[in-house]
Amino acid sequence: MAKRSQRLRVVLDLAERKKKQADQLLAASRARVEKDKQQIVQLEAFLADYQRQYEDAGRQGFGISKLEVYQSFIRKIATALNQQKNALRMNENELSAVERHWTQCYGQVVAMDKLVDKAQDQERKLEDKKLQQQLDERAQMIKSNFI
Repeated sequence: MAKRSQRLRVVLDLAERKKKQADQLLAASRARVEKDKQQIVQLEAFLADYQRQYEDAGRQGFGISKLEVYQSFIRKIATALNQQKNALRMNENELSAVERHWTQCYGQVVAMDKLVDKAQDQERKLEDKKLQQQLDERAQMIKSNFI
């Protein structure tokens, strides 16, 4: 039968694989949040630029149809910006959940690693005790043979 530390090592390996998957999920989730933030910055800059163009066009006396096109496009950009902000909130919530999952997986790996170390330490102590017992028995046998 396998030693306790070897059996625990299998569980530790499974926990490490689970943590590795959690690492990948965490990285992907963080990347989505970062991408959302970058897209929001781009949309905000685009909206501000287009609003300036709209104001400039209004000052230059463009026709109503041209101003309506600007207004329509500004509304579309604002809608896209709101949708992106909603996506960011959802992805930030997901990131929080993924971070909790990662923390749990990391804790399991640390706990299993400590258990494996403890089991190996106990096994070493038991082996040392058996060896000492054998040495004591041999010493007794040598003494009894000389007496």
